[in-house]
Amino acid sequence: MAGVIFEPGLRPIYASTMLSLLTRTKSFRDPWVGHPALNRRFQLHRRRVELAETLCTWRRWLKPGRCADLERDGFVVIQNFLPPSQFAALRDEVESRVSDVALQHPMPVNNRVGFQPKQPFTGGFDRFDGGTLNRFLHVDPLVLPQAAAVCLDPRLSSCSRQVIGLPMDHHKVDVYLTVHGEESETPDLQKDLHRDTFFRALKFWLFLRPVERDDGPFEYVPGSHRLDPVRLRWEQSTADAALLHRRQPNVSGSFRIGDEALASLGLPKPVAVTCPANTLVLADVFGFHRRGAAVPGRQRLALYGWNRPYPFLPITW
Repeated sequence: MAGVIFEPGLRPIYASTMLSLLTRTKSFRDPWVGHPALNRRFQLHRRRVELAETLCTWRRWLKPGRCADLERDGFVVIQNFLPPSQFAALRDEVESRVSDVALQHPMPVNNRVGFQPKQPFTGGFDRFDGGTLNRFLHVDPLVLPQAAAVCLDPRLSSCSRQVIGLPMDHHKVDVYLTVHGEESETPDLQKDLHRDTFFRALKFWLFLRPVERDDGPFEYVPGSHRLDPVRLRWEQSTADAALLHRRQPNVSGSFRIGDEALASLGLPKPVAVTCPANTLVLADVFGFHRRGAAVPGRQRLALYGWNRPYPFLPITW
């Protein structure tokens, strides 16, 4: 049985839970990650951020990627990512799959606020962010061979190494249909500027349909992926505020920031990425980003991938 630590000024904590400090855990509901006294006394959050960044820098140095835009801006937009014939085959395959699943599983609606749990079905799942429906379909090579082939594109691994110092995991790719809802009573928290976690992580979207302004395009604050002294102070002060329940809602450690606060960090306004079909958008989601405002009912369809590594890994492969 784990022992209990009793330190003056600290609430009792089971010793076994201390290992959460060396994991991906970001939620301040965790008794160690979210311990107010430890954060006040030792700036615990800041130290985790700095350690994760140091090890990521080391991994990137060992096996660097090759994407100058990612290094400079934190995101990259590559139009005409696939040859026209390959893209057409991919699009037709995915559109057919999306239509088939819609017949078997009509799109649900949600009237509850906040992030909702997954609603699994054969071959995928639905999840709501407020009024926005996120439908994910797994990339089974037997069902979606064109999509499975794109998952192995070496450019994805090169970009992944640029961000996190590790190759892309082709298992972490899905077909992703976004359906925007009416948000007056069920707002989508993903439409607030935020960073996903306390360490560098990767997301990409290969859009299979054009993305216009009304479709809720991906938005990113250029340069917000850089960890400088100003950003470090913001990280710790935001953690302090979250622990005291003053400014930040508990969104599992994904810190939010208002547009008006960007200038104080020396950052520009977010850029909305509207684009034609066959465009790859890839981003370091330690930088501030959001899903743009949209007309209810509008959709986005993409091949979507993510790579959120173990942050304290000192080696690469």
